[in-house]
Amino acid sequence: MDMERYAAIKAMVERIYQLTGTGQWDAVEAMLTDDFAIREADSLPYAGTYGGKDALQKLYMKVFAYWEDASLETGDICVGEDHAIVLVKVTATSRHSGERLEMPLTEVFHIRGDRFSGITPYYFDTASIARATGLLPA
Repeated sequence: MDMERYAAIKAMVERIYQLTGTGQWDAVEAMLTDDFAIREADSLPYAGTYGGKDALQKLYMKVFAYWEDASLETGDICVGEDHAIVLVKVTATSRHSGERLEMPLTEVFHIRGDRFSGITPYYFDTASIARATGLLPA
């Protein structure tokens, strides 16, 4: 991969985090393919596949029903020709239990051309999320 493509993908990833973090959903949608899909693990309270250009906004609304003061801190971004892998630290307080969680997360961004076609998140411990949100007994 040439450095220009690497830099472009890295900038795309940084931009989508900035846009989602500030709720700029029209700009987010412009970065997504029409068939964009994000798949959340079955063991999470917001499990399932969210599709379409408004998928991230729908998912964010559902996630924030369970968490308050959530934040993402991005770390390393590993870039390939058609994907990027981002190391993330998630911190949030459960609206159900008041428990504060801090957890590593890896997000794989799938890229087609100059747009994102999907995201696959990999959580370190989905059981602790399920417990904190009341999906599993404490």
